[in-house]
Amino acid sequence: MAFAPDLTAHVRRLLLKHLPDGVAVSDITEKKMFGGLAFMVRGKLCIGISGRDGTEVMLRIGKTHHDAALEHEGVSTTVMKGREYRGYVDLDETALPLLEDLVALALRHNQELSAAPPRRRKEKP
Repeated sequence: MAFAPDLTAHVRRLLLKHLPDGVAVSDITEKKMFGGLAFMVRGKLCIGISGRDGTEVMLRIGKTHHDAALEHEGVSTTVMKGREYRGYVDLDETALPLLEDLVALALRHNQELSAAPPRRRKEKP
């Protein structure tokens, strides 16, 4: 795996520090994906750590906060297989001072996702 163990431990600590009311530690799982490690909260992707394309951390913060996050140095829209994903941001090492605030934001967004009714996929004709 191409992710930094110190950064991984730091993200774990931040997740526990900012864990919202009603979310148990057992609601957080870790899963190998995207060539790194993903932190799932209540079964939904919240944070990913990897070394792909020089990116250290990916956070799912939601479309509402996306543009404001991009105003900071070292924050960019997540791109996978040539497609931009609004609502997901990547942090390079220059943006790591923002990590705690963005982890808290990602957890709040996760709470919004958990509270929303499940989306139904369109059936193919």
